[in-house]
Amino acid sequence: MVRPLPLAKPFQPSAGPMLVNLIILIAAAGVSAFCISLLIRKSRELGLVQDPVARSSHTRPTPTGGGTGIVIGATLAGLVLPGLELDGCAVLALGILIAVVGLIDDWRPLSAKVRLIVQAAVVAGAIILADATTILVPDGGLFGIVAAVLLLLGGLWWVNLFNFMDGIDGIAGQQAVFMLLSALVISVLRDAEASQTWIWWMMAAVTASTLAFLAFNWPPARIFMGDAGSTFLGFTIVMAAFMSMQTDWMTLPQWLLLASIFACDATITLMVRFLRKQRLSEAHRSHAYQRLSRRFGGARPVSTSIACLNLFILFPLAAVMPDSVWAWAIVICVYGVISAAVLWAGAGLPDTENAHWQAYRRLLR
Repeated sequence: MVRPLPLAKPFQPSAGPMLVNLIILIAAAGVSAFCISLLIRKSRELGLVQDPVARSSHTRPTPTGGGTGIVIGATLAGLVLPGLELDGCAVLALGILIAVVGLIDDWRPLSAKVRLIVQAAVVAGAIILADATTILVPDGGLFGIVAAVLLLLGGLWWVNLFNFMDGIDGIAGQQAVFMLLSALVISVLRDAEASQTWIWWMMAAVTASTLAFLAFNWPPARIFMGDAGSTFLGFTIVMAAFMSMQTDWMTLPQWLLLASIFACDATITLMVRFLRKQRLSEAHRSHAYQRLSRRFGGARPVSTSIACLNLFILFPLAAVMPDSVWAWAIVICVYGVISAAVLWAGAGLPDTENAHWQAYRRLLR
């Protein structure tokens, strides 16, 4: 049963409100598409054009900041969805805050310190709103403080790794749609009342707005997501994970499974770059997905393959995952396989390195 949190308080369902909610989702997608179309036309005037450089994965000037359309469409939907209370308004405000900072960074790059402070404040807000520390430590106390720190670090890492993984056409958009749509389905399978809450429909609104963005961003992209969209989606997924675990709609192993491809690629790439004594804040294109896109001639085969792996392997595993120690065994096995694939692709290595295993062995000497 849903725990008594304002964000997950069921409203009274009927055929009318459900139909209205579906219309709101369609409207959210429409608003997102309209805003993105406008940004494409006005990108040069707004200074939101990303020119290719040596470390880019694209070869021609392309508009960026398209994630703003996702933010506007989803936020407007959230304001009119039934069940909105003060905590829901706080969620919308946090999402807008992190998106605005991301948009400013798209327009005029901000320091890493400023971005990190804002992201930490937003993730901390999500922890408070979801009372997330009780997911790990029901009784609070000193261990509750430790749990809060762990959740803060985990949330910060997810927001940033989602941003890191937004490096080729379609990849971040499909990942957000996959994770949120999977969470919507699994939550309802576990608790039918989930679909009668504001937070469930808000997740659906973000999904609908992101689907509209994908129509413009699927390879070859007409516009990039930008930090405004990637940080907003990263925060939305963190918020969704905290709430769904707090309400017993989903478990931590399920979320880890859904996040596995992004988590493995970003984490291993960072570790390899650290061992190679590279500046971790420096832009690069050595993620496994970036190397594979160059190897296979573009973003389309990579983004499509990841979408298929997500849909046909990871989602079914997460949907049938047992509430036992076997769930963790499944997660460990999946992370092991994906990590091996990421290493095989040469994550963190420069393009000049072809003998991947030898290159990794040299790092460990």
